[in-house]
Order: sequence, then C-alpha cells, then structure tokens
Amino acid sequence: MRILVILAHYFAAEAKPRHASTDGSREADRKAAVEAAIRSWRAHFGPSAMLDVGSRSFHMGPRSEDTVDIVVTTANEKHLMTPEFCTAMGVRVAKHTLDQPRMLGFTAQGLFAAWRNLYDLFVFSEDDLKINDPAFVDKIVWFNRTFGPRRVLMPNRVELNPAGHAPKTYIDGDLAPALAADMKRHVTDEETLYGSPFGREGVFQRARNPHSGFYALTRDQLSYWMSQPHWLDRDCSFVSPLESAATLGIAKTFSIYKPFGASSGFLEIEHLDDRFSTMKLPVRDRL
Repeated sequence: MRILVILAHYFAAEAKPRHASTDGSREADRKAAVEAAIRSWRAHFGPSAMLDVGSRSFHMGPRSEDTVDIVVTTANEKHLMTPEFCTAMGVRVAKHTLDQPRMLGFTAQGLFAAWRNLYDLFVFSEDDLKINDPAFVDKIVWFNRTFGPRRVLMPNRVELNPAGHAPKTYIDGDLAPALAADMKRHVTDEETLYGSPFGREGVFQRARNPHSGFYALTRDQLSYWMSQPHWLDRDCSFVSPLESAATLGIAKTFSIYKPFGASSGFLEIEHLDDRFSTMKLPVRDRL
C-alpha cells in the first residue's frame, strides 16, 4: 500500500500569543513535536536493522510492505522544518501563501486531489500527533473493509502524562449536546458498531466528539468526498478553521466512529502536549 501523509505545520512567534504555534517560548517544544510525529511514521514504515550481539554488528532487517511519502504543508516560511531534517527523513515541504494561517489544513485537501491517483491511503494530521502502533494503518483498513467505505474510523487522541490526573488521558470527550447533534445531522447511521478485529471484541461508537486532528481515507473514499457539492467549500463553522479543516468535511461526507469503552485503545494517536491532561477540572470516579 502506498500512503501519503500530510502534516499541517505552522509556527510564528507573536507578541501576545493565543496558541502554542505562536508562542515564542514554545518554539523548541513545537520543533521537537513535529519532528517526533514525522519520525514515528518513518519508524513504523521504514527500514529496520537487527543488532547481532554475538558478532557485534547490525544486520539490515525487513522493512514495511507499505511505503509512506511525507509532506509538510506550511504557510510560506513560517515553520520549523530544517533542510537537514527534511533530507534525513525524506520530507517534502509545500509552502502556501495564506491570509489566515489557521486555514492551513484546507491546503492538504488540494494536495490530496492533485495526487489522488498516486496513493492508496491519504492521511491528514496536525503537526503534534504521533503514532505509537505498528498496526495503526492495518486497523484503519480493517475497519474500512468490515464496515464499508461510507464510514470512517478516527483515532482517540491521548496524552501520556504521568503528572496529569492519570498516566494516560483521553482528550476527545463529549461536545456540547447541540454541537454534537449538529455534526451528526449530515449523515445518519447506527450509533454503535461491533466487530472482532484481530480476534478480539471491538466496540465503535458514533463519535461524541468527531475531531481528532487527523483523518485517513482510501482512494475510493477521497474520490467520493471530491464528488460532493461541499468539496473544498472551506466551511469553518465547526469550532474554528483549525478544527473545521480536519473534521467538518469528513463529517459532511461520512459517518465518523471512534473506538469506545474498553475498546478505546484500539486506535490511538498521541498528542505531544499536556495542556489538556493538566487542566484544573474536577475529577469524577467514572464516566
């Protein structure tokens, strides 16, 4: 399988920052996050080596049967990618002129359309999301084949932060009821799906919060989305342009599910930040 991964990445320090991407004091953190996100894709889908302790040598081992091309979409020079890192990781940088940098996620859709015949799977990700699972893509493909192409599985975002309320915090909780219902009105479907991925029981629920900052579509799914009247409409009515670019077009086209309950860990993506898991909120014993 040939996979295209596009990360939306922006950084420009501002005098009165409202986001981490504009906070000069967070520059090193943001650079480390986007590089870690890219390395995670290369680690799981690149070549491997085996250490032979007896001969004190490395042997080149098998590589993934899947290949990954990585593109970072940016607003001109407002980014933290270095030529050295891009060369080492095989990353292409696509630069765009934007009046509103928070619209950056929409540029990925245009790139997907331009390269729609070159890949089997099209992945969009915000720049601080890291995969930790070598079966990550296999699980997305299993869901697509099991439940059909008009349904999309989104990963649950987690923060792995021992200093938070728990070592692992899921950060995709409920939206306000009215907003959650509004997102579901675009496509009606079953609330819960049951399956047996890899021999284990799995539960998948219509997402209570469809946003993951991430999506992955097959070529057929991308073609179906492109055939809809809302394709590239740049509708920003879901929370903000940032969330809308990652989520609203998908929600208008497909029914979005996430692993639920005891199955929540089936598909996860790590948010390389702790701003959610350290929020000062009351803690309840159970959901």
